Amino acid sequence: MIKDQQVRLLMKELRKQTPLVTAASRAGMSERTARKWRASGKLPSESERQRDWRTREDPFEQLWPEAEALLASDPGLQAKTVFEELQRRHPGQLKRGQLRTLQRRKHSERGAQEEGRAARGNPNQAGV
Repeated sequence: MIKDQQVRLLMKELRKQTPLVTAASRAGMSERTARKWRASGKLPSESERQRDWRTREDPFEQLWPEAEALLASDPGLQAKTVFEELQRRHPGQLKRGQLRTLQRRKHSERGAQEEGRAARGNPNQAGV
């Protein structure tokens, strides 16, 4: 993967009238790649497109309300405990490898809830 620094170096070398082959070599890329970045006129960070689609189905889409209820009843529960309980209630529906997915989802949900609390302000905190 080509970094911004490499493209900057390539452009600097090309401005000095260095041949493309030499400039590409100094920047640590192939001549073909150098041609591509010269033509684009952009840095790699400007060219990256954020992925906004899911790569696979969400295994917790149907089970998330149930997982949320478990977490609401005992906020101290770890994701692993919730995962094991969901596996017990729905045998064969979840695979061991999906534990990390649940951990990420729990973490992102907790972060969203904390952002909401921060926006409303902390009622227990005296006028700071």
